[in-house]
Amino acid sequence: MVLATKQHTGKTSVSLALIQTARKLLAPSGGTVGYMKPVGQQWVTVEEGGEQIRVDKDAAVAHHYFKLQERLRLSDVSPIVIGRGHTKAFLDGEMPSLAAEAFEARLTSAFGAISAASDFVVVEGTGHSGVGAVLGWNNARVAAALGVEVVLVANGGVGSTFDELSLNVAACRAEKAAIAGIIINKCAPSKVAEAADRFGWGVPVLACVPYGDMPSTCGDIELWSGPQTFLDPSCRRRPRQAVGGFSKERYVPSESASSLASMSNLGKRRDLKHTAAAVYATALRSVLLAGECLRQRRFERYELHRMAPIVATAARALASDTPVLRSFMPMAQTLAAIKDLTPKMQADDDVRVRQVIDLYAPHLEGAVSHLLRDD
Repeated sequence: MVLATKQHTGKTSVSLALIQTARKLLAPSGGTVGYMKPVGQQWVTVEEGGEQIRVDKDAAVAHHYFKLQERLRLSDVSPIVIGRGHTKAFLDGEMPSLAAEAFEARLTSAFGAISAASDFVVVEGTGHSGVGAVLGWNNARVAAALGVEVVLVANGGVGSTFDELSLNVAACRAEKAAIAGIIINKCAPSKVAEAADRFGWGVPVLACVPYGDMPSTCGDIELWSGPQTFLDPSCRRRPRQAVGGFSKERYVPSESASSLASMSNLGKRRDLKHTAAAVYATALRSVLLAGECLRQRRFERYELHRMAPIVATAARALASDTPVLRSFMPMAQTLAAIKDLTPKMQADDDVRVRQVIDLYAPHLEGAVSHLLRDD
């Protein structure tokens, strides 16, 4: 079970690369690899068996990319999703499905189905070891209940890295969850050679993934911001290469937010190593006006303009191959949303998933060999 020491440490990237590497190592013997995210927090709606179900976003990515539907039901891959308001409802006694016995029964049933169909299973946790404590089921307890070993993923560093590892090691041991090892992400390998033994944990460092970056397109993402009505999204160009559409969910500015839209903040150019789709899905609640064929490419810069409802600007957008997004938030909030953006991989973003796996997998073969050991 892959757990992080804190948010945004590359846990999902490591999990996907572990699946790919394990599949490669088990292929000669015909072994199969499964995946599970026992508890999810960010969800998407999918259809399974004629019904609409909510599943964790990361589970949807792994299930789609590795074609797990051939062997595993998505409702088992993502058996429990904690949505907005569920924690309060649980504390008020209004969600019996999250009560201890029901929670454990659903976890073990789903894991049993996946284990029966797989020779090796990568289980992805939700954040650090303590996440879920308010429900009585933190990640460490989930690992112990499933009887799986824990791999802790930490970002490279010195003081803060070992502080975070110490807390997570203690949390796992408090729940009697066995720790298989540690993977250090975005680091210089020489800096962590003596990490675990020095602090008395007795836990091996299984791998170090050096800092790297995926290819970027040398170009801009252009964004228009402001509350004005500008262009009906039904009129936007759909090139032949377009891959899927966007939700038409809207952000409705409040009166106070609207007052910020008068800021004449033109041509703000910033670094942005994200995809247009990630900016849309994670931060902006926007409409893609142009450049759908490139929406999954990574861009180095973005340029933000205040909305200008003129025909010439609209024509330029519709003729452009550069992704052009219309933000329904005022400019100040749009800037803040992009600044704080940590994008998640999307289920239809096969290019980015492959790039992530290619970046991580070469550094994890030794770790997977260790995890596949037959004790």
